[in-house]
Amino acid sequence: MCMLLEAGAQKAAPRGSGGGLPFLRARATHTELVVDGKPFLMVAGELHNSTSSAPAYFREAMQHAKSMNVNTVIASVAWEQFEPQEGRFDYSFIDFILKSAREQQLKIVLIWFATWKNGESSYAPLWVKADTKRFFRIRNRSGETMSAISPFCTAAMEADAKAFAALMAYIKAKDTHHDIIMMQPENEAGAFSEMDYNEVALKKYGEAVPQQLVDYLVANRDGLEPELKAAWNQNGARRQGTWAELFGGQHYDAQNFFMTWQYATFMNEVCRRGKQVLPLPMYVNAWLVQFPGELPGKYPNGGPVSRVLDIYRAAAPAIDFLAPDIYLPNFREVCRMYSRPSKKNPLFIPECERTNPGKAYYALAEHDALGFGPFGIESLASDDAYALSFRILRDELLPQIQAHRGTGKMRAILKEGNEDTASVTIGSSRLAIEYLDKGKNAYGIIIQTGNDEFLVAGINFRVAFGSTTGKKVVIGEVQEGGFEQGRWVVHRYLNGDETYHNTFLFARGRSYSVRASGGSRVATRKMVPLPVLHQHLEAGLVQQQTEGPGIYRVKIYELRQ
Repeated sequence: MCMLLEAGAQKAAPRGSGGGLPFLRARATHTELVVDGKPFLMVAGELHNSTSSAPAYFREAMQHAKSMNVNTVIASVAWEQFEPQEGRFDYSFIDFILKSAREQQLKIVLIWFATWKNGESSYAPLWVKADTKRFFRIRNRSGETMSAISPFCTAAMEADAKAFAALMAYIKAKDTHHDIIMMQPENEAGAFSEMDYNEVALKKYGEAVPQQLVDYLVANRDGLEPELKAAWNQNGARRQGTWAELFGGQHYDAQNFFMTWQYATFMNEVCRRGKQVLPLPMYVNAWLVQFPGELPGKYPNGGPVSRVLDIYRAAAPAIDFLAPDIYLPNFREVCRMYSRPSKKNPLFIPECERTNPGKAYYALAEHDALGFGPFGIESLASDDAYALSFRILRDELLPQIQAHRGTGKMRAILKEGNEDTASVTIGSSRLAIEYLDKGKNAYGIIIQTGNDEFLVAGINFRVAFGSTTGKKVVIGEVQEGGFEQGRWVVHRYLNGDETYHNTFLFARGRSYSVRASGGSRVATRKMVPLPVLHQHLEAGLVQQQTEGPGIYRVKIYELRQ
């Protein structure tokens, strides 16, 4: 169902048609994605895996995605459909993806489902799957042939890279508006085995560690990821030797680093060949380690998990950054693991579980992320609260977030688990956060816009303002409002009971009524919340109430003795 907005709703800004190719630009404290000549933050959504396999299905899914108020859709192209016979390419998939992107005024991040998808080779063409001699598979410790293609198979790497280059050539020719802004080659690569035991892999495992990696270890020894650094140091920080000699076999460290080097090398070649044709930003994504101490092979071994970030940096210069797919409860921790400005690894979350839109707020504001995308965005089209939260983020808050990236004056909060409180420090101000309704999501962003002024956006928390210097600080003024066409509009002033007499800012959020009729939903902002959850109206219409984040301007002052 599509969702329409009344009462001050804003449309997404029109897309530019110029400005050159999208590219990544490094700043002192963060990286930005430049699209149509301007920095661009992705309020995104990833489509289901097979959504873009047929035009009609894809067109309807894109309409649903549009109704969720995203500005970017993450879609896939399957190698098996793109090259059904070797050397013969079907470009129709790119045509309808581009056509729909222009119709819906959405940007596209394109996933290349090729040699690996979730560690398996299910999206490779049948002519690849069926030729197990030319495209040989991983073998486990018992010598059994597994279904996934081996990362040591140079024939697979060559065929994959050749097809990817053909895809990039067609995009270059047809995507004159630069609707496709980034590429993700492969998906959650890695082996479900502690190592590949085929003859090629075993021979390489007994050879010397590539000098390219050794040089990287030596040059970056103080800043290596803890697991890699510990394994290397425990074995004498040697500068030559086999994988087992440099990293040992404890917890399959040597095998893990060996497999990682090979996967990174394979995917780097795919990216390199693609960038030779069209140098769009390219990243690879990770199936994460599910719990501390989980051994390689239980998760896809060799994939771009954080413990091997350095190996990808050494082996794969054509891969711009590593991105996490997050389905774990420790969202904030995972963001910290992948938001690594010192290693030129910006945070981008292409895939995430879809229970909390506040994760987008947190990633963008706390970690200067390039973007955030819940998985299966087309299936969220009836989630009014999620759609409203994304609309407020996209239309009202993105300009504020963009203006304060890298300034140190912007923080975010996100309730996880059974947390009751949080604390945020910005400059000399310390903000004490308390979550209100313990059973609901609570999230928001806080931006210091002046010495004694803050912009607070979010839902389901209250804030007390204090100082790190010991000064007594109290609230002087609170405006509840919003941004309309970039201009701040006051909806009401809050004082007295609404602030506990200048003690707290209550970020309770906004209320909307939603009417459902036929195939559309209409959301209307209610300045005065109505205590009606569901109401049956005339002609069979149903009205319900939902909530979205509120936006507040707060002025504070020092209460002197």
